[in-house]
Amino acid sequence: MSNLEQIERARSIGERIRQARKSSGMSQADLARRLGVSQPAIANWESGLHDPRRLMLAKLAAALESPLDWLAAGDRSVGESDKHAAAAYLRRPVQHVPVISFRSAALLAIDMTADPHTMAEDYIPVTAGSPKMFGVFMEDEAVNLVFPIGTLVVIDYADRAPNDGVFCLASVAGDPVLRRWRESPPRFEPASSEDRYETVFADDAIRIIGCARLSIRIH
Repeated sequence: MSNLEQIERARSIGERIRQARKSSGMSQADLARRLGVSQPAIANWESGLHDPRRLMLAKLAAALESPLDWLAAGDRSVGESDKHAAAAYLRRPVQHVPVISFRSAALLAIDMTADPHTMAEDYIPVTAGSPKMFGVFMEDEAVNLVFPIGTLVVIDYADRAPNDGVFCLASVAGDPVLRRWRESPPRFEPASSEDRYETVFADDAIRIIGCARLSIRIH
């Protein structure tokens, strides 16, 4: 394979630096001297340990007589790609969360070992940290400012100790309701465009089913 073919097939930034350097007949030490960096820095770039910054890429392009756009368009190293804002999200496993009715959700307040999968009417794929989640469609005007009617709310039923300000699903007089939890005094607050909904103060008869983790508007 010719040097030109090798350069064209190089995919990562590191591979492109290495192939362009070899095509220019330079050693890593030669290139390092031209750039004013150490030879290990060149080795780290070529091995994909990390990528050179944009300004250094421009200097590399000039030293190697290679197009800057070609160098910069190479695949980023694993370490650098992992710093991208989407990296943590893309690493999360997709899990299929059962969608259940509000009435079925109330059963989880009575039996904490109940399995939402046995009550599933549908499933929705989500990426989140908890293995114990289910979804319910909102039909409650008392929280329409945050969760309009028809919003699918995913509940983490492994978390029954909400922090102040978190929306949680609770069983109130046997009926499941989604409200904002307030710690002092312990109470459940509505978030409605109407003022006819009252705050419910917590007592021993109220059982928290789980905390809201995310919501999805389905059109």
